[in-house]
Amino acid sequence: MMSQHERNTVDLEKFGFDLTGAPRTDEASVGTLGATQLPSTFGSGQLTPGERVVHGLVRDRNLLITENQVLQKEIDALKAQVARLEESVKINEHFAPESFNQELSRVGSMLQIYLQQSPDVARFSPFRQETMAAAGLMEYKRFVETNHLMLDSAQRTRLVLEYLPAYMFCVGDAVQLAANNMREEQLIRAYFNAPDTTLLPEELQEDLETVLPPCQQELRTQFQNELPNLR
Repeated sequence: MMSQHERNTVDLEKFGFDLTGAPRTDEASVGTLGATQLPSTFGSGQLTPGERVVHGLVRDRNLLITENQVLQKEIDALKAQVARLEESVKINEHFAPESFNQELSRVGSMLQIYLQQSPDVARFSPFRQETMAAAGLMEYKRFVETNHLMLDSAQRTRLVLEYLPAYMFCVGDAVQLAANNMREEQLIRAYFNAPDTTLLPEELQEDLETVLPPCQQELRTQFQNELPNLR
């Protein structure tokens, strides 16, 4: 039995394999497709039936290795493509009108609730408070859209409570300087609600552009400094 085992071992070693199936590095070569090839030491006419069986098994094994390598590369490429598509869908869903409008609605409600509960807001009329909240929401919307942010609840709350209150109070005082009457204040609030579609009278526009930028500059600087924490 030991003699038969030794003969089998010799047969296998002719093809670069021991009984465990491990390749012999001193005889194997690499083909053009990257698969390990057998050394061409023995012609087919020199092989015994048992050797031909082993030869066929080794050849099939190498073909399977090559096919598996190709399939794995295709699978990895498909996984990367799926990941990119999922991220694209996630971003598109977030910035879809329904989803983003819902987020803005939540933020707008948070700003109004904050003003209603703040003891410092008493010097402003309810109408002015609505204008201040609209101004805060406009800046929030601008910041999120410009930087393509997807904020969670904690991040939104941080922006609302830490940065927007001071800005809203600054706007409340700025509107007091820019608006000469209730009609102009109504126009200013309309502008904050829809800045892209609201056209202000030239004189009112100039007044607002004089008093509003200092408020915006401070807030936008704070937002920009906070940006790395929101990515």
